[in-house]
Amino acid sequence: MKKSRYKSLLSVLAPLLIWLMVLSLPFLSRIGDTRPEFRNEWLRTMFLSNILLIVIFYLHSFLIYPLRTRKNGMIIYGLVLFVTLIVFLTGNHFLHPEMPRFPNRGDMPPPSPLMGFLPFAFVIVASFCYRIYMDKVGREEQIKELENLQLKTELEFLSSQISPHFMFNVLNTLVFLARKKSELIEPSLISLSQLMRYMLYESNGSQITLADEIEYLKSYINLQLLRFGDDVRLNLYLSGPFESYRIEPMLLIPFVENAFKHGIGTLEAPIIDISLAIDPEKRILKMEVINGMTPAGIYAAPSSKESGIGLANVKRRLELLYPGRHSFTVQQIDSTFIAGLQINL
Repeated sequence: MKKSRYKSLLSVLAPLLIWLMVLSLPFLSRIGDTRPEFRNEWLRTMFLSNILLIVIFYLHSFLIYPLRTRKNGMIIYGLVLFVTLIVFLTGNHFLHPEMPRFPNRGDMPPPSPLMGFLPFAFVIVASFCYRIYMDKVGREEQIKELENLQLKTELEFLSSQISPHFMFNVLNTLVFLARKKSELIEPSLISLSQLMRYMLYESNGSQITLADEIEYLKSYINLQLLRFGDDVRLNLYLSGPFESYRIEPMLLIPFVENAFKHGIGTLEAPIIDISLAIDPEKRILKMEVINGMTPAGIYAAPSSKESGIGLANVKRRLELLYPGRHSFTVQQIDSTFIAGLQINL
């Protein structure tokens, strides 16, 4: 945005600087002239003539040039341009009175009106090029704004997908506990309310602290452990500090969700390893999730309708939010699946 404003400001100031140089040329060319009676009259004439050219430049740029887009615009444009030329040549002729220059030759007559055609043509061509450039800049800004709007819309859509997908997984946990008539249903509902509070009030902003996102991960992990208990062993490795860094909300949760969804099932003594580390010097966040795979489970397989939402969603969000500043890897080694994420914060 700042670059676009700078470019627009430069496109306006550049012609003004050029015109200031043009206005100063007559004065610079007459430095040292010992004929004040000629110099003063000549400077006045050239200064007024250049002012007239400047007026024509901006008159053509902002009033005459747009006539081309109307019905029969080229005809109207040509007629108005011709009238402007006549007015300029007439005015330029009266700006050049007889000026004493060479005493031995008498006074010089005013120049021919046609002598003003060349600077007029130059100004019109310059104005034409200026408008083409300005239109190009305007189109680029419109395209950029449209792209930003489309990206924002897509991000909002992707974020809206995360919440239902997350709630679907959490409700499965609650259904499981309810069927068992477990006493853990109450603490599970309390944990769920905390997660929903986070989703409603914390994740609506553009960014949150990394520490808050990790607390959210812990709450989700605790909720899942209420369901699976000792049937799964989970190792969480954290290496901070996390308070000083910010991240997009709900960006890390799909990795953990998929680990629980595809890394437990019928596996005997399943293990999930989750590591999160921040490099303060390089401002790089590294996350790695390692889990086993059930024989029938394909982790985020494109052909599976149920497995493609989480990681496919976060992959696209990473492309939009951290272009060129992240790496996202997945690999399967025998029955072990490893998902890795690295973000330059």
